[in-house]
Amino acid sequence: MISPIIIDFSNVRQERQRINNLLAIDSIIKNNLTKNINIKEYNRILTELEITQDALLNKCNNDNLFLILLASKIAINASRQGVKDEELQINTCNITSSKFNIIIEKLSVSEFRPTKSGEIVSNIKMNNKNDCLKSFDAKISGIITGWVFAKVVFGNGGHQDNVFEEAYTYCEWIIKYGNKNELFIVLIDTNLNAKFEELKQKYINISNIIIGNHIAIQQYFIDNYANK
Repeated sequence: MISPIIIDFSNVRQERQRINNLLAIDSIIKNNLTKNINIKEYNRILTELEITQDALLNKCNNDNLFLILLASKIAINASRQGVKDEELQINTCNITSSKFNIIIEKLSVSEFRPTKSGEIVSNIKMNNKNDCLKSFDAKISGIITGWVFAKVVFGNGGHQDNVFEEAYTYCEWIIKYGNKNELFIVLIDTNLNAKFEELKQKYINISNIIIGNHIAIQQYFIDNYANK
């Protein structure tokens, strides 16, 4: 039974560490130790335990408690990361969606942008930034394709209002220009419930727009792709 991973975005650093630990567990299970781990710490553990990598990974396969303890030791340290909260959102959703061969990959700043004329352009092809809207935060690939707008918004103020204005602009662009065969996600975690509900209700009947927080987006993938 797959359930959404639940994050407390009012406690971001600790929650980011928890996700980092889960990512490390995933890398150990898949025997893919090229990412999501502190390789120096991992090698130090091999030396201290006087054990081979194969023996260590075999121990993890047979002892879940040992797996969890090892992952917590070699996971990336959240206190040393300069990542944005949106990356935590995206990584969290990807842990769940990737179980169904749907990859949600964080994009670099301005890597892909929708334009006012309806195109999606990369940095290489970007001729006029004034023609571009806010860049996509993530790209969806695998058994489905699409794009993600992601934001964490808490409290009131000008910045928070701008986020919702960007979300409305994003949705209107999708209605006018978006590929009907692609999925467009508006991923917002916020305590501004009235504004968020208003946004969701306006676009609730647009089939290729999914609006929700990190829990709802994960549940969408579970409900629609778990049995495929």
